[in-house]
Amino acid sequence: MAETAEDLTSLSGVLAACFGTSGGNFTVIVEERSADMESSIEIEATVKRTEFKVWSFLLTRWSPVFEKMIGSDNYAESQKSQVVIQDFSASAIEIFLRFLYSGSVGGSIAALVEVAAIAEKYQVEALSPLCLHLVRKALTPEALDLVFANPEEALKERPALQAELLEEILGSGLLCIAEDALKEILRGWGTYDTERLESMINVGTESEQTSDALYALWERYRKAGRKGVFVGSWVAVIREQGEAFSSEDVEGIASNSLRLTLRKGWLQWYLLHSSVHLQGFSFILGWDISAATSFRIWCSEGGVAWHLAYESKKEEIKGGTFLACKRPPGLVKHLKLEVLEGGLADFYFNIHGILQTSV
Repeated sequence: MAETAEDLTSLSGVLAACFGTSGGNFTVIVEERSADMESSIEIEATVKRTEFKVWSFLLTRWSPVFEKMIGSDNYAESQKSQVVIQDFSASAIEIFLRFLYSGSVGGSIAALVEVAAIAEKYQVEALSPLCLHLVRKALTPEALDLVFANPEEALKERPALQAELLEEILGSGLLCIAEDALKEILRGWGTYDTERLESMINVGTESEQTSDALYALWERYRKAGRKGVFVGSWVAVIREQGEAFSSEDVEGIASNSLRLTLRKGWLQWYLLHSSVHLQGFSFILGWDISAATSFRIWCSEGGVAWHLAYESKKEEIKGGTFLACKRPPGLVKHLKLEVLEGGLADFYFNIHGILQTSV
């Protein structure tokens, strides 16, 4: 994966080809020490030095830090025409320097995070946003879901993510873990910014991974002693005009504890005090859904603008199959099942995702 800076000149291809082959008038030296070194003698003997010959005008063109360092005789770097870097890896420095030649960057998530830190240190303003953009692209919704659903495992060690992305994850309210347990994990990292990261945690929500959001809400209602009514307080059911259900049936539909049959038309669920980070759906029924049946599943945050989350493709669907959805831009509170042709008979409608509830 690679990204190109907008201000890249027409010479970028030529300059990129020159890196490491055409010499230079300035040397970037990277010294890497292993973490288990004990004595100064051992450090001296085993330190790894990597040298890159580069042109100083490229360093100063991109970086005001290098511009000041190289442009003044008061700095040792200017006098010796070299800089020694000890706080970053040689591989990340190479990616950084290649960017100065070409205006493009690429690498693994861990490498890009390190390169972004280098860009911030040397104030190369164009580079850090490119790294962040590529890291975001690499972090697919499915990858993030693994973090949200299993934070004890995924966050056991501090992930190689930029602080901005890490703060977004902590503040999402989608981590399926108690606040105190999450803080304990962060403290276990032993990093200097633990207190700041703790302050990013969204403490106003409770989240759980579920393969049946409606029934999960029903279970919460039941465990709370069935105080009040479920329909209208926890989940509302809106049906197309002409359909008629008893109050008992409506409760079964709202809690997904009643097998449904839906011919041409639609049925809508509204989660009054909860939202879903939507991942997909499944239909639990005793047979397969015929290819002749055409249906759509819509979702919405506010019930006004609707997002098409899933549309059948006139193919047979095996009962219980997980149907990955087209991800909506945010959390949803409204879901609508619409049958266009044929019908769905004797089924449970399972909504998969992370159920988020305000506390």
